[in-house]
Amino acid sequence: MILTLATQSLREAIRKKIPHILIALGTIILAISPLISTTNEQDALPKIMLILFFQVVVLLCMIGIILFSAISLPHDIENKTVFSVLSKPVSKFKLVAGKTLGFALLAAFILIVLSLVNIIFVFFASAHLPPEHRGIFKARKEFNAQHFHIQGKIHHQKEGIHWIMGGGEGAAIWNFSRLHEKAKNIPPFEAELRLKFDSSRDTTETILLSIAIEGIQSKENKTEVFSAKADETLTISINPEIIKKNNDIKITVFPTLDTDYIGTAQNNIKVFSIQKGFIFNYAKALAITFLKFLLIIAIAVMGSAYLSALVSILSAFAVFLCGHLLDFIKDFSLLLHHSGTHEHALPGMIKKPNIFMIYMDYLCKKPLEWISFILPDFKKFDGLTYLLKGINIPIETIGFSAGYTLIYVTLCTLISCIILKKREFL
Repeated sequence: MILTLATQSLREAIRKKIPHILIALGTIILAISPLISTTNEQDALPKIMLILFFQVVVLLCMIGIILFSAISLPHDIENKTVFSVLSKPVSKFKLVAGKTLGFALLAAFILIVLSLVNIIFVFFASAHLPPEHRGIFKARKEFNAQHFHIQGKIHHQKEGIHWIMGGGEGAAIWNFSRLHEKAKNIPPFEAELRLKFDSSRDTTETILLSIAIEGIQSKENKTEVFSAKADETLTISINPEIIKKNNDIKITVFPTLDTDYIGTAQNNIKVFSIQKGFIFNYAKALAITFLKFLLIIAIAVMGSAYLSALVSILSAFAVFLCGHLLDFIKDFSLLLHHSGTHEHALPGMIKKPNIFMIYMDYLCKKPLEWISFILPDFKKFDGLTYLLKGINIPIETIGFSAGYTLIYVTLCTLISCIILKKREFL
C-alpha cells in the first residue's frame, strides 16, 4: 500500500509538470555555464559545471521539491481526497510513508536525469585538457604526513613556514606511514606538492626542485629534478615498486639552485592512492545529495501534517536555512557562554561582560544550544568538496549520512503520524 501511495504522489507530480519544469531549468543553467567567466586555470570550466550542479541546480530542485511536498497533504485535506484514502484500511503511518517515498522517488528521478546531463557537459568541457589538469577525474585516498622535519640549515622561519635555501644546505623531509594494507593489488600512488617559492633571480615563475621518494629505512639516494611553477600544484607519480617494498616512505625536497628558496610546512605535501574512477565517485556524491533531499522531504511532510500549505512551506524553508547556519548558531552560543571568562580569547569590545550580554546569555544561550542540537546539519551532506579535489568519498561518509538521515526521517514520520491522529477531522 505504501508503494501504491508513493506511485500516486509521483503521478500527481508528473501531471503537474513539476519534473519537466525542474529538469528544463536545470539543463538551461548547465548549458549556459560555459558563458560564465572563469579563471585562467585550465580545469576551471569543468569545476564550475560541478559547482553549478551541486550548489545551484540542486538548490533549485530542492526548492521545487519542498514546495510540492509541503502543499500536497494540505491540498488533499482541503479537497477532501484524503478521506477516500483513509476510508480504506490505510494507517496514518502508511499515508505519511507513502507521501515521503513518492516525493523521494520524484527527487531521485530529477537528480538522475540532471546528473547525466551534468556529466556529459563536464566530460565535453574537459575533452581538450592535458593529463596533468584532469585531477577532478580521479578518485583518490588521501594520506597526510605523519612526521615533518628539516635536515640541515633553515634560512629563516616566519609564520610557521620554514624557508630553505637551495644548493643542498638544507632539505625538507616528509614521512608517510601505512600507505597500503595488502601486498597485492597495490593501486597507483602520486604525491602533490604545494610549496611556496622565492628567489634572488629576476624571475621566479619556475623553480627547479630536487626530489627524492624512497623508503624511510632505505639508504639509497635517488634524486630527480623537477620544474615547478609558482602558484601551481606539482604532481609526481610514485614508483609502485617503492610502495610495494616500503609501506612507509619519505619525500625529501630542496631547491636545486642556491639562488632559490622554498617555504615548507607539514601539510605542503600529500600522498594519494588512486582508487576507482570519477563516475563511481560522482555516484556516491549524488547518493549523499539524495539523502539530503530525503531529509528535507520528511521535514516538509511533517509540517504539512498540521500546518497550512503556506506555513508548512515557510517552516520547511526556515529549517533548511537554519540547517546551513548551524556553525554560526553554535559559535554565537559559545560566545555567550564564555562572555565572562577567557577574556584574552575574545575581541576587545566584549572582554568585559555588560548588562546586555548578561541578559543575552540568560535569554538566548540555552535556546541556541537546543536549536543547534535539534536542527539537522545539512552541511554534513557535502560531496562536492571531494569531487573538486579528486578525493575518493569514503564509504564511512555515506554510511554516516545514511544513518543521520534515517534517524531524522524516522522521528519526522512518527511525529507526523501522531499529529494526524490528533487532527479533529480524522
